[in-house]
Amino acid sequence: MHKPLAIIPARGGSKRFPRKNVALLHGKPLLAYAVEAAKESGVFDAVCVSSDDDEILSIAKEYGADLALKRPAKFATDTARLIHVCKYLLESLTHEKRDYPVFGLILPTNPMRTAEDVRGAWKLFCEEDCSGVISVVPFIHPPQQALRIKNRFIEPAFGMEYMVPAQQLEKLYIEDGSITFIKTGVFLERGELYGPGMVPYILPPDRSVDIDIPFDLEWAEFLMGRDKR
Repeated sequence: MHKPLAIIPARGGSKRFPRKNVALLHGKPLLAYAVEAAKESGVFDAVCVSSDDDEILSIAKEYGADLALKRPAKFATDTARLIHVCKYLLESLTHEKRDYPVFGLILPTNPMRTAEDVRGAWKLFCEEDCSGVISVVPFIHPPQQALRIKNRFIEPAFGMEYMVPAQQLEKLYIEDGSITFIKTGVFLERGELYGPGMVPYILPPDRSVDIDIPFDLEWAEFLMGRDKR
């Protein structure tokens, strides 16, 4: 099978955590962990970072990205969707006669993902009869037992029937952004990453930290420090 393209989207803006993708984690920009995991995996034909930000593109090259491509501003707003970034990039490369039957999407916001995880997800993709593989992590606490506040009082959000021991509830998962592989044709036809034929690559919670606010970065610092002891 032809080696896939790795797409690492990393815009410059973030309202909840300004300059998140260049925030330092153990002395390295967050983006560096995604580029290094992709490169060290040996899975990809090329690793491409897409950004609207010159500093991010410079960091991408410093840490070994094969392509560091500037995206239009309309694909770097708070409302821009990843699917539109991927579609734009894939179509741009096609115009340059660089076609990829499969691509991998790696988000820089999960620095705990390893090169071995990337290889594992790719191996699963190659072995399964599927349209793609998407990394997920199990919920630590059952989301079925969520509470809400209504007229000052707490009540179960989904009904009392779910307020039972957690072992009796269906185990649910959430996409963690570590790695997605999908057939390019399937993606372009659907216009979505989700859909029939997507197989889960399950990660443990201690290798899945979604950096969304500064506290998440502190948690990742702790976990990495623990692993190095």
